[in-house]
Amino acid sequence: SSDVCSSDLLAMYQEISVVSEAHELPLPQTLTFGRVWPRLEAGLTLLAGAPLASPLALPFCAPFLLAGETVVAVDGANCFELYRLTEWARRKRINPLELLQRLRVARAFTPFQLATILHHIPDEMQRHGARRLVITGFPDCLFDEELNETEARNTFARCQASLAALRGMPYTVLLFADPPRHPARHPAGQRQRFLDTLAQEARVVLEVKNTHRGEFVPVKAPGLLADAAACAGRS
Repeated sequence: SSDVCSSDLLAMYQEISVVSEAHELPLPQTLTFGRVWPRLEAGLTLLAGAPLASPLALPFCAPFLLAGETVVAVDGANCFELYRLTEWARRKRINPLELLQRLRVARAFTPFQLATILHHIPDEMQRHGARRLVITGFPDCLFDEELNETEARNTFARCQASLAALRGMPYTVLLFADPPRHPARHPAGQRQRFLDTLAQEARVVLEVKNTHRGEFVPVKAPGLLADAAACAGRS
């Protein structure tokens, strides 16, 4: 179950965390991995925040894989280190090959590759019989200063159209977005608007408050907002 494995799954990230955050106290109205994951439904869920959201992508995939489901992952952040999934499975005495065979990873090394992969993603989902899609590196790949404004705008429009094409389909789409590495170069009102647009279009928006512990603040998610308020009331 998700309650049993959630802490172990997060260990895939925690074991490589450079800075320990164990001394920090949980923020009010935060939800844990174990509360968020079981409530994931069809539609687009955006997970964004500082310092990083993308390291949580693989832990979010693992419960689906453990349940026998196929997960398609589009990795634009180069964060799917599959050997960590293998190590975790062996510690849990699970055959790692069974999990790896259910995880279909397409790596995108440029924004243009990411846009092309997303364009063909409905066919890939159907081909693999998958209902779960995980995406990293978008829109943060478009914050690259070597990408001019026209290229960034056009590539975002292509990816946005591909995500829109998934609406109405029975797919759980998890989008993990990292903040710009150099925020001053892309201030709000410029490329930051890409993330704002995705937040408007997403069914659920979760702000990652603590990557190390897997803590989230629901920004747009009625059911989860009620859960967070209840948790805050008990604290």
